[in-house]
Amino acid sequence: MGRKRLIGFVLVVLLAVFAGTVLAATPREGGTLQIAVKSVGTLDPHLTASDFDFYVLSQVFDTLVATGREGKPIPRLAAKWENPDDLTWVFYLREGVYWHDGNAVFPKGQSRQVVADDVKYSIDRVLNPETKSPFLGALSNIDRVEVIDDFTVKIVTKSPDPFLLDTIRLAGIAIVPREAVEKLGSAGFAREPVGSGPFKLVKFVPDDQVVLERNESYWKTPLVQRVVFKIIPDDIVAVMALEAGDVHVSLSVPPNEVDRLRGDQRIKLYRSAQGWYRGLGFNVQTPPFDELKVRKALAMAVDIDSAVANVFGENAQRAYGQVGPGVIGYDPSLKELWPYDPEGALALLAEAGFTPGSDGMLQRDGKKLTVEIKTMNEPARIRIVTIIVTQLRELGIDASLAIQEVGTWAADLQNGNSGLFMDFAYSGATGLHAMFHSDNIGVSNAHFYSNPKVDELLNRGSVTVNPEEREVIWKEAQRLVMEDVVVIPLYFEFGYTAADARVNDFIPPQGNLNLVSEENNVWLGR
Repeated sequence: MGRKRLIGFVLVVLLAVFAGTVLAATPREGGTLQIAVKSVGTLDPHLTASDFDFYVLSQVFDTLVATGREGKPIPRLAAKWENPDDLTWVFYLREGVYWHDGNAVFPKGQSRQVVADDVKYSIDRVLNPETKSPFLGALSNIDRVEVIDDFTVKIVTKSPDPFLLDTIRLAGIAIVPREAVEKLGSAGFAREPVGSGPFKLVKFVPDDQVVLERNESYWKTPLVQRVVFKIIPDDIVAVMALEAGDVHVSLSVPPNEVDRLRGDQRIKLYRSAQGWYRGLGFNVQTPPFDELKVRKALAMAVDIDSAVANVFGENAQRAYGQVGPGVIGYDPSLKELWPYDPEGALALLAEAGFTPGSDGMLQRDGKKLTVEIKTMNEPARIRIVTIIVTQLRELGIDASLAIQEVGTWAADLQNGNSGLFMDFAYSGATGLHAMFHSDNIGVSNAHFYSNPKVDELLNRGSVTVNPEEREVIWKEAQRLVMEDVVVIPLYFEFGYTAADARVNDFIPPQGNLNLVSEENNVWLGR
């Protein structure tokens, strides 16, 4: 073969490979996306707090905003919004968004546009106590909703509310048509909902499946023709269905299945952007944990890095504070506060008056340094606490593990009957306030911790709308809490979603399940 012919042949091969790559990456329309979901209770979006219900409802209904890839609000029905002042939010709606037609409320071709009156009606419906919506408390800071014109709506809050757009707030409030609720009644609307989202309901078979078809007139035409949510209550069975090709997506993967699935080239694993906080908490009013030296010594005594790696591998990230990755206030510089130093721990305990007794166990005034760590009956937590207990005992600390059912564990924490415990898992934007503000002592502040400076910072951060300013305040408050060693941060545990490798442009759920959004449009490869 001559040189020119060889070069030509190579170019043809390269072009073929390039063309194949382009074709493989080109989104295609059509197909039925099958998703395994644990349960679906009701299709009335204002009467459910279930994530699983809302994964379905996110397709049928629009919310003003959605939660995006980075955990921040992105436009949905509202194309944009602004804050003229700290109490006022103005939303500008997309024009040309219509309610689904071909149903008992809007016959084929006789729909109407979604307007600001619909937004006001939907929020007022949630705020009406007679609705008995689980979102009532989440929206209780809203003072009023005003319609400016057909496509502009103003929400006024009672006090500054930097978290108004969060998933469990406005990003979780579906916009519904008044005439559908009034014509179908609450029970009828819960079975045959009418929304404006990217997919419309075909049928809902309780305990079996929900079938949706694409809304051809949506502002961003869905690439998938149909979506079927198959109800599979058992996560392991859902993973088996994925492996067998019976579903394309399993929304909840058990931790013990993750490593096995990671080696299957037919499957993609998606890790949640935000891990759930897990840590040990002290009741700082219970002796000897009311002494900073004791708390600090216990934190220094355990090799948390090795414990987390041993139990979770890649499925968790070491925590140095309560605020996790992807949340305002995340501060990896807190790592400096948590050295592993068993010799230093023993020195601190000696300063606190603890010395080895005749049996080698540390004691003070004839009483052993006794540490009982309470945890709920959950395998991963039991394993990591067992490692910690073992390490403490090796240093002469009389440590033990107490496994409790969830109700008993929570009651003991809230009643002050625990000294050291696996803590509550508030990982979201308001977690710092929930866990450490003195107003929450005996509720979500199971540490019985009170620090006026921390309270002042948390109060200020809770009404600071500007995220950059709030981040500075949040970090300062978190550092003070960590310096007080109110907790021993352990890890952020990630959740996993698994999907067939042919599913493209998929984003794992973060409250919303975005199959079609400004950021993505899911499609099925061949």
